[in-house]
Amino acid sequence: MNIERGGAVYFTHHELRCPATGIAKLVPQFAIWLLELRLAYGRPMVVNSCCRSKAHNMEVGGHERSLHVFDKPHHPVGGTAAIDIAWPGSTFDKVDLLRHALELGWSVGVAPWGVHLDRRDLAGLAQNAFGY
Repeated sequence: MNIERGGAVYFTHHELRCPATGIAKLVPQFAIWLLELRLAYGRPMVVNSCCRSKAHNMEVGGHERSLHVFDKPHHPVGGTAAIDIAWPGSTFDKVDLLRHALELGWSVGVAPWGVHLDRRDLAGLAQNAFGY
């Protein structure tokens, strides 16, 4: 599964898949929202992590209620609803990514390595911004 539009590929299966299982299972609307964010941001986004099996999530120290988990999820939303993106180079690019994400309804977690983006609204949770 690639996320593409008009022949351009914005996210590849390889980027989105669980490294342990090779499976990329997204909440159906998640791919649309991710493409919308990428188009609004207008610059490449480097994926650190997206889909995770429950076992892989535990191995990497992920939260037990993580929206990255597509199998045996705490929140049964139908697939992965979270992605981690590496920070872009400039401060302007970082602020611009956060601005677009928040305006489009994403929850954001700011960390030294980059930004966690999720659609916790799918699980009935309020939009949030937080730090690691």
